Amino acid sequence: MEYIYYDSIDSTNDEAKRLIKQGKIAGETCLIAKEQTGGRGRQGKSFFSPDSGLYMTVVLPIGKSISSQVTMTVRTACAVSEAIETVTGIKTGIKWVNDIYVRGKKCCGILCEAVNNYEKGIMEYMIAGIGINIATKNWPEELKGIAGSLYEADELTDAEGLSNVRKIHSLQSITDNLAKTIAQNLNIWMEKESNELLKYYRAHSIVLGKEITYIENGTEQAATAIDIDDDGGLIVRNISDNSMVVLRSGEVSVRVSK
Repeated sequence: MEYIYYDSIDSTNDEAKRLIKQGKIAGETCLIAKEQTGGRGRQGKSFFSPDSGLYMTVVLPIGKSISSQVTMTVRTACAVSEAIETVTGIKTGIKWVNDIYVRGKKCCGILCEAVNNYEKGIMEYMIAGIGINIATKNWPEELKGIAGSLYEADELTDAEGLSNVRKIHSLQSITDNLAKTIAQNLNIWMEKESNELLKYYRAHSIVLGKEITYIENGTEQAATAIDIDDDGGLIVRNISDNSMVVLRSGEVSVRVSK
C-alpha cells in the first residue's frame, strides 16, 4: 500500500480520481489529509472536514464485474467499524447504509465510488472515501446534536507526554494508526464471504428492529427496518399498508425515529 499525505485538499476522493486519470495510481494507494475544503458525502452533500479528524481515500484495483459494486459500501462500513473498535476500544454502530455512530451520534461518513471500464464491463478501481471525526469540538449549527467525535477535544493533544493523564493519545498517533488499520482491513473485508459480512453488519446495525422514516424520490414513508438482504439492501415494512420494500442506497435517506 502506498501512502500519500496532504495538509489540506479539496477532497481525497476527487484527488484519487485525478491521480488515476493522470496515470499516477496503478496499485493500492491510500490518500490521507489533515483537512478537506470540499469534502463530499452521499447525494452531493458537503462533509464538514476541519483539522480535527481523519480524511482518507483508499484506492484498490479491483478488476471485477461492475455488478460487484453493490456491496462496496457495506464492506467498507464493516472494515471501518472494526478498525475503530480495534484501535480505540470504542464501541461502534452502523446506520444503514454508510454512517458509523458512536454514543448515539454520527462520527464517520463513507462515500464509495468506482472507476469503471464500461467496454470491458468491469470496475477497474474502487475508491473508498472515509471521514472520521476524531476530536472535533466546534460544529456548524446544523450539525450540533447530530454529529459527534470519537474523543472529547480535551482527551487528545498534539504533543505526547503531557502531565494531564486524560491526554493519553495524540491526534496524530490516532489518525496514523486508524488510517493504516482501515486500509489493511479494507483488503480483508473485500474478500469476506457474504454470510460473514452480513453477520457482522447486522450485529452492528442501529437500524434493525427500529421504526424509521425514509425518503425516496421525494416521498416520505414511515416503516420498520426488518433485515439486510444479501446485496446490502434494507428490508422494511411500511407502516401505512404493511407492504415489504427493499431500499437500495442510491437516493434513499433514512432516519431512525426517536
